[in-house]
Amino acid sequence: MSKHNENVKAMGLVFSNLQDGAYFYDKGIEAYREKNLIKAKQYLERAITLDPKEQAFQCQLAIVHADLGDFHYSNDCLIKIVADNSGEEMPEAHFFLANNYANLGLFEHARKEALIYIDKDPDGEFLEDIEDLLELLQEEEDDLFAEAETFLIRYELASHELKKQNYDKAIAYFIDLLKERPEYWMAHIRLAEAYYLKGNPEKAIEILRSVLDKEDNILARSHLMNYYFETGDLEKAETIAQALANVWSIDFDQSYSLAISFGKVGEHEHAYLRLERLHRKGYGDFPKFSYQLAVANFYTGRVEKAVALWEKLATLGNDDASINLQLLQNGNEIEPSYSFGVN
Repeated sequence: MSKHNENVKAMGLVFSNLQDGAYFYDKGIEAYREKNLIKAKQYLERAITLDPKEQAFQCQLAIVHADLGDFHYSNDCLIKIVADNSGEEMPEAHFFLANNYANLGLFEHARKEALIYIDKDPDGEFLEDIEDLLELLQEEEDDLFAEAETFLIRYELASHELKKQNYDKAIAYFIDLLKERPEYWMAHIRLAEAYYLKGNPEKAIEILRSVLDKEDNILARSHLMNYYFETGDLEKAETIAQALANVWSIDFDQSYSLAISFGKVGEHEHAYLRLERLHRKGYGDFPKFSYQLAVANFYTGRVEKAVALWEKLATLGNDDASINLQLLQNGNEIEPSYSFGVN
């Protein structure tokens, strides 16, 4: 990654109303331009001592630390600027954070900060630099995928892109995986999911039907049921639901996925029975599962159980549970979603 010395011009400001701090700041900028990083660091630290609230001083010190290779300390300075709610006044902090994270190999953090910078300062001085950085991050991740030692590692990388909503990249990765192992059905299912979430349900349905022509796959059927339901083809969704009603997988993750699929298409009793069975067997020790079990309880008339689960989650700080409880307490009707985080 490139050093920050080309970007110092943005920070080289004059603060006539902060004479003491400004004097040492200007001396620090002068030393920085002369590539004397140690002296620049000393001057800037002195400027901050005299005026600890001046964010430009802190940002310039962060740049110096980054050029010295101390990215963690640099990040501490920049994160403090952002935490002090100065991001609106100094979006550059996000630009420099993006560069630091990239240098540390934390590509997802780098991308996040880069996008924040673009959002806060779409016509900013560093726009071209941040676009170059995003392009470089894309190349880095593609190289990581290409160099992964095993098929499963590459599959996890592809799944991670899907989770991050990078649908085009996820699609490209899954297609590449399927060239190597065309009968790896989960890759087909994830590819269909990527197409569906991108807004191409026809392609997603086509992929799943192709899978089912070759393999009676429970997950493919449950996903297809959801896609038919959500696109308004209720008759086909109901046909699949009836066929799956007597399916009880011994695989916990598969059973959980099927339960949520039933819930999403309104087959709440089927969802409840499977979630409750998993709960009795010790599966689901995480807030999302507890919330979804509460939803299934609620829709099947087991309101007291639902409330008890939501109360427990509310004490742990879960906003969805708290909102549901408040609405019920106020006498409002609720329609909680199995999609965790969506009310």
